[in-house]
Amino acid sequence: MRSDPDHVLDSIDGAVEEWETLSADAMRWSPPESKGPDLFTEVRDIFTPLATAVSEVLRPVGDLLVRVFDRLGGDDD
Repeated sequence: MRSDPDHVLDSIDGAVEEWETLSADAMRWSPPESKGPDLFTEVRDIFTPLATAVSEVLRPVGDLLVRVFDRLGGDDD
């Protein structure tokens, strides 16, 4: 029996080529991580267009209030 363990590692490399190599530690192989979408990203993707639409709707109201307060204050530019 060979005292060099590299032939074992070579056999493992050949059998699991599609897996990712993590390190030379005891837990050498691991299947690729598949991260699903996280909650923050989903919430951001939903509420960003909603917040943009609300701000676009409220912009004319804010402009109107500024004009009203300018007239009440007597600032004629």
